[in-house]
Amino acid sequence: MTPVAPLPSHSVILTPHRRAQRIGGAATLALCCLALTACGPDVQGSPKPPPAFGPVQSSWFGCPSLQGVYAWPPVEPGGVRGSLPFFTGSPEMQVWVQQQRGETTLRTRTVNRARNVRTSLTRQWSLVTYGGAQARCSSGMLDLVPQTVPPDKEPGASGVLQGFRLALLKDGGLAVGKRTVSTGNKGSYFSWGGQSYGSYDAPDVETWTWLKLARTAAGDSEPPVIDAYVPGATSP
Repeated sequence: MTPVAPLPSHSVILTPHRRAQRIGGAATLALCCLALTACGPDVQGSPKPPPAFGPVQSSWFGCPSLQGVYAWPPVEPGGVRGSLPFFTGSPEMQVWVQQQRGETTLRTRTVNRARNVRTSLTRQWSLVTYGGAQARCSSGMLDLVPQTVPPDKEPGASGVLQGFRLALLKDGGLAVGKRTVSTGNKGSYFSWGGQSYGSYDAPDVETWTWLKLARTAAGDSEPPVIDAYVPGATSP
């Protein structure tokens, strides 16, 4: 019997087992890409107030009352960008939060510290009311459901959802979290030389930013006007 010559060392035969491994690897890659869209959004920032704000108040049932008068600008951080769940058209304002019959109303009014400046905005409230369908209690905090952001309200935000989270802190302050959700994102299977090949639906991107307002009054009644104007004054 003539012996069978050995195969050259560089020859490769794909056995059924190795073919199965390659097919399985490709299937795993596809499943991983699909799993990215099924595991929820990619969260940037925290859905809870920063530890520097102090602990959040808790309640046995639902959310603690947020009613109160708070001071604008925020204690932390110093600068705020983008829209908020209430009007912020003045450097210094009163923010009055009321909760009645399942509705949350946020009012803002200008504070005037200058003796020679007269403005009616120190006596006029701007307000926005969130009904029961627009607000829900989540982990002891009040969530204002995300809504589509008009492009003219926040430039570059077309197609973006924006919601807010309000949390009462143990020191009486109010933590305001802005939640921005970017949907319809795409990812690529492979990129090389600045080119992308193949695409899949990528997870939503959820971004959180927080600010803290200091409490100045209980809010059970309308707070007094803060206006330093003096008729005839010529100095600040």
